Amino acid sequence: MARRVLGAFAVTVTAALATLALAGTAQAHTPVVNKGCDAKAGKSWFTVSLKDYGKDKDNTLVVKIDGVEAFKTTFKGKLEEQKWERGGDAKHTYEATITAYDDPNFQKGWSKVETRTTEECVKTPPTTTTTKPTTTTKPASSTPEVPSSSAEVPPPSTTPVAPGGSAPEPPLAATGASPLWLLLSGLGLVGAGAGTLLFLRRRQSA
Repeated sequence: MARRVLGAFAVTVTAALATLALAGTAQAHTPVVNKGCDAKAGKSWFTVSLKDYGKDKDNTLVVKIDGVEAFKTTFKGKLEEQKWERGGDAKHTYEATITAYDDPNFQKGWSKVETRTTEECVKTPPTTTTTKPTTTTKPASSTPEVPSSSAEVPPPSTTPVAPGGSAPEPPLAATGASPLWLLLSGLGLVGAGAGTLLFLRRRQSA
């Protein structure tokens, strides 16, 4: 009788221990997921670390950033912290899909999808565009410029024209004779002529 009691007690204790072990295993799948944005560094970030997962087979981690797969790996037992960064000047969505080999259909809660979103934390100053003034250069004209009517016109030549339309003869060249000597010679000839005329008249009257 005592043996039966002891046997039943042993079975009960074993079952209880097995139940506790299963419960502990169920609670041991621990994902640690964090996100943030470092304005000083200008980066948003996302981290994942996994511990206390089954060691008998491969577990899987897939990470997508803004809907695009960025990382995929398998692990047994645990996975050290993994980190991803993107520019902090825009909003980003990070998604980690953790598949435990002992919960392939996502029914026990060990396999799960963790999603985090980081907001824009770096403000980009507005850019200013400087427009240089444009200068228009007038092309050189191939047509010579016509002087305006107000331009001065040189006066016509004032050289006198002799009657009859012929040009005046140039003055006689100087011969070096004194004009006074010529005058006295002329007076002498006039006086001689007058004397001759007076002598002839007197002779006729005698």
